[in-house]
Amino acid sequence: MDHRQLGFLVALANERHFGRAARVCHVTQPTLSARLKQLEEELGTALILRGHRFEGFTPEGERVLTHARRIIAELDELKGDLSPEAVLTGRLTLGVVPSALAAVGEFLPRLREAFPQLSLRMRELSTSSLAQGLEDGELDLAVGYPAAPAMSGFACRPLYQEHSALIASQAHFLLPETPAWECLREYPLVLLTPEMQQRRRLNQQLAQLNHQPSPLLEANSIAALGVMLEAGLGVSVLAEHLADSRLGTGLVARRLPGEGETVGLLWRSGQQHSRRLNAVLELLRSLPRSADVDG
Repeated sequence: MDHRQLGFLVALANERHFGRAARVCHVTQPTLSARLKQLEEELGTALILRGHRFEGFTPEGERVLTHARRIIAELDELKGDLSPEAVLTGRLTLGVVPSALAAVGEFLPRLREAFPQLSLRMRELSTSSLAQGLEDGELDLAVGYPAAPAMSGFACRPLYQEHSALIASQAHFLLPETPAWECLREYPLVLLTPEMQQRRRLNQQLAQLNHQPSPLLEANSIAALGVMLEAGLGVSVLAEHLADSRLGTGLVARRLPGEGETVGLLWRSGQQHSRRLNAVLELLRSLPRSADVDG
């Protein structure tokens, strides 16, 4: 076994296609397939589900993949740490909850300016997936909700406060200027699916009012909710700042009562960080914090 075999496995997981993985690794597809088959023989177990095309990984393959990602990342970090004066290179993988994409867009230009040869990969994920990605080493950093139970134990730098609001199309619904939570009973609701953190917060709030929401439509994508809201299919409860052109046109937001929830930068704590991650964290610490995000 060598690190190139592990790199081929990680590339296959990223590309989900043998041909594309081979191109990323700058080898032929037969070479990539043969090296992965050799890895399976060395480990004595099947790692890949093969049919006419790539179909995924076996449970053993998923376990090996987790270790492979860590080993490849550590080798990459080692190369950088051995040359502390060298230009920062490699890849930084950032996970983001959907509502925080706009905030990330504000500091990504600073990262590109400071580290022009650093490759950035961004993944839009739910809170639970962010936590799993940080734990498994698939993500270097995350932007999410530190107060969420899944995020317990990670280091955090608060970025801003996110407030919940009623959001709807002005052409289809007349929202009160200062709504109360009870008024949700009056509208058809289009909401995020229950596993999303914003939906969990909504359910907790309504549980205090002995109200169980019965949405007409649900989606795990804020962009999809934007389409529904623009079409006048209902009213949603989302982060207040989303009621601008990032979510859709002709939408209005009315802040609901209560304190906002902190959105922050999260990373694994209690371990030595790579030179790359330390440099990025140092840059982000120098950026001003936003106390609030308004629509």
